[in-house]
Amino acid sequence: MIPGDTMNNKDYLHVRIFTAIAAMLLLLTACRNDPDPTGIDLIPDSDLIGAARFDSQSDSASMRTSQYAHVAPHGSSTLLSIGEADAYNARALLRWLLIPGDTVAYGGRIISAFIRLHTVPYHVGDISAVMRIEAREIMSFWNSFTITTDSLPGLERSTVPVGVYEQDLPESGSIDIPLDSVLIRTWLVNSIEGRYTENRGVLLEAPGSAAIRAFHSLDATAGERPALIVVMETSGGIDTIRGESADDTWLVTRPEEQASGRIILHSGVSVRGRLFFDVSAIPAASIVNHAELRLTKDTELSTRYYRAADSVLVYENLDSTQQTPSSSGLITRTDSEQPAVLITEGAALTRAVQNWVNRKWNHGLILLPMNENTDLDRLAIFGADSDAEKRPRLIVTYTTQP
Repeated sequence: MIPGDTMNNKDYLHVRIFTAIAAMLLLLTACRNDPDPTGIDLIPDSDLIGAARFDSQSDSASMRTSQYAHVAPHGSSTLLSIGEADAYNARALLRWLLIPGDTVAYGGRIISAFIRLHTVPYHVGDISAVMRIEAREIMSFWNSFTITTDSLPGLERSTVPVGVYEQDLPESGSIDIPLDSVLIRTWLVNSIEGRYTENRGVLLEAPGSAAIRAFHSLDATAGERPALIVVMETSGGIDTIRGESADDTWLVTRPEEQASGRIILHSGVSVRGRLFFDVSAIPAASIVNHAELRLTKDTELSTRYYRAADSVLVYENLDSTQQTPSSSGLITRTDSEQPAVLITEGAALTRAVQNWVNRKWNHGLILLPMNENTDLDRLAIFGADSDAEKRPRLIVTYTTQP
């Protein structure tokens, strides 16, 4: 210890450990096999020395675009849509595993039983049309996180409705769909005797309705969730019972839509897009400083039925056979000068392009519609076969290693 130095042995040891860790991190960074873009987007392009630019539009890079149906359950949806319009056929499924009633299930008179749904202004077709909503008893097992449009045809349900609602639907408010009292008593007995899974609920559909209406799902706020309400008369008077431990989902089908030179992103029916750029013109040892993707909307082929989100979710595709999106994605923004143009940029895109430049893999990008599980809208994007100024465009700023 040098005279006058206040550092003790413990402090000296901490400094030695810190220095060793710093040296190790520096060594690991220096020995990295491939260029890495971490933090590089923080440097403005104007401050880069010797930076080059790749532009898929001016560099005539090859590009491929396509679309595909992504079959998935809608168990996390905040909306339930019912009806038929514009080639859509939307159905909702609901069930209540527990209907508390003690001994009420074996006696008493069921005065009324109904499902109460709260409407949402979103719609397809004529919002003023009278709708006939039919409830059909479901007689096979299902749950909201496994049933899809592919498994729907195998779902057993009654051919005769167990409840019908046929009236005007308010733009905001609620409707009550009556249910058969025999079915309700069966559910009550199942609940009392612990056979909860035998309460398989109902499928709600509106064949030939010429309209689709949206309702709040069980993920809504407490006062707007679907409710099963049973009013019974017993020796003790009138008793109102509400179903508990509920499950719901909705499913929609529509013939697959193809438009020449377009990528159709379709929420509800979950049609996603694929986008591939050949970046082999960028030298393999380059560091990607910045990447920007520009997409152009075809507003004439797009619809605005529900929220009409103009944004697109962009993910790196990790497996082109399974269409596996990366864990982190980006949301596009609208160009302030060109409202039809969507732009995305950020670390996730820069890292994806760096992977391509490093020749690790290049499975392209996956494009997802916003509100994929809840809404019924389609967003048309000009594809690879469109005019040069409208097709997808990738702009990359990069520097080559000396």
